Amino acid sequence: MAKFGINDILNAKAKESGARAAGYQEIYLDPREVRDAPENTHQKLEGIEELADSFLTVGQEQPTVLARIKGEYYIIDGHRRNAANILNLERGHQEYEKVLYRCMDMSEAMYELRLLAGNGYTQPLTAYEKTRLVERTKAALIRAKEEDGLEIQGKMRDLIAAMMGESPTNVARMESINNNAAPEVKEQLKNGSIGITAAYEAAKLPPEEQKAIADKVASGEDVRAKEIAAKVAEKTAAKAAEEAERAKEDCEKQQEESEKEIEKAERKRQEAEEKAEEAELAARHAKVLREWVRESVSAATKAAADAVLRVSDMDTPQQDWGNIEWVVFAAREIMQRADKVSEDDMYLLHEIMLRCQWNAEVDRLEALEVGKPGSEGMGGQMGIEDY
Repeated sequence: MAKFGINDILNAKAKESGARAAGYQEIYLDPREVRDAPENTHQKLEGIEELADSFLTVGQEQPTVLARIKGEYYIIDGHRRNAANILNLERGHQEYEKVLYRCMDMSEAMYELRLLAGNGYTQPLTAYEKTRLVERTKAALIRAKEEDGLEIQGKMRDLIAAMMGESPTNVARMESINNNAAPEVKEQLKNGSIGITAAYEAAKLPPEEQKAIADKVASGEDVRAKEIAAKVAEKTAAKAAEEAERAKEDCEKQQEESEKEIEKAERKRQEAEEKAEEAELAARHAKVLREWVRESVSAATKAAADAVLRVSDMDTPQQDWGNIEWVVFAAREIMQRADKVSEDDMYLLHEIMLRCQWNAEVDRLEALEVGKPGSEGMGGQMGIEDY
């Protein structure tokens, strides 16, 4: 994969905003007013005295590059040069009170990206420095995208890999370390006690196990990546077995619940069939009763009409009426409203009439047995058989 320069992105953004036309401006500043980068990737401030002596002899060929952020000046490239200028000023060389710089206005996110472009991707880095560089680059790209409208084509991981000259797989491992490794593991990576592969494998374990590994490494024990990978594989297999057992239990539970639902549905079906049979039987009974009413109502109506006529012809006062008279009177009143009586009411009235007829017959027979005077009473004139 060809190495992709981040400057391509930065220059495109600068051109879009019009900053490219202006470019870096030359400016003279007191080197003590210039701030170092909050986090420099790799550059060590070594050999400053020799560099300061060189400036006194042959001068400074390349000016330090600055970013102006909210009125403050930060070094993009040239930390050693600026330190040498400060040293010469401290030695009493007043001509270094004002030093030439190249400066451009930019946001914090774009400053971070230009800082990384200036010294992050052009130097040999340790495993920890590479891992940290991935983290810083990703954070800066996200921030520049959100705050400055930086357009990123394709996957961010592939872009970072191209910028660093690493494979996407290695970048993915570094991201895993940044996201999942315990602080103790990162510290051992920073010290160079373990490599990226070991740190990546350790990051797959729970935090307490990562700390135990880091403690072993810190104590001088040789813990190899293969050993950590084997431990991870063991954990993975145990977790897979646990998940399989849990899945089996869930399956059995679902099957049991399904069987219960089937039984419940079967009970409902049986209940529905029983209700349907009951409804069918009730419908047959109702049909028989309706047919019986249709066959009997004409004869019953004629008998009731005759009884009503006889009672109507009587001149016996109501206070002297017996049960039969009252029943016939009630029947007459009912017949006058018969057109308003429903079929269901007719069944009830039929039962009432049968019960009244039976009670009247019992009363008459009891009166005859005891020889009650006038027992034939109205029965003599209008016997029960007449009804």
